[in-house]
Amino acid sequence: MKKTEWIIFALLILMGLCCLTVSGTAMWGPGSIQAYFKTFLHLCMWMGLPIIFLGIVYLVIVMKRQGK
Repeated sequence: MKKTEWIIFALLILMGLCCLTVSGTAMWGPGSIQAYFKTFLHLCMWMGLPIIFLGIVYLVIVMKRQGK
């Protein structure tokens, strides 16, 4: 992929995270900027941990296959 495609891809993901954060913050009533960032960090954590775990599992499987 070209550099511009990666930038568009990253912007779409960021916009999706912002939309999730706004809806999550609005669900708890009128909030402050602190509530927004707290919700954003929680979303990133709950999305990032499974991705990191699956990445590690994938690397272990690839390393085992290369060793054979």
